[in-house]
Amino acid sequence: DKGGINAYINDQLSDETIYTDVNKLMEVGKNIRDKIMDTPFQEDFEVELKSQWERVSGGSDTFTFAVRSSATAEDLPDASFAGQQETYLNVMGYDDLK
Repeated sequence: DKGGINAYINDQLSDETIYTDVNKLMEVGKNIRDKIMDTPFQEDFEVELKSQWERVSGGSDTFTFAVRSSATAEDLPDASFAGQQETYLNVMGYDDLK
């Protein structure tokens, strides 16, 4: 967590009114999503992402990908969360990938 996102999320979630006020929960959720989207990738991650994109696509901006987010514990012995994350099809070019 070099970008400080974890501390921001924990701070936002420390307001216990979010557990009883759905409007407050939606506001906090939006704030967290906005923070994540506005925070640039760490340099070492972006270097590796670009390297792997070039390896797989051959550097072609017309090569398309399917990009899926996932959780580290999607499939547990007593619960499954598969399919609850986002999937993006036909992602084309490095700028759209990142």
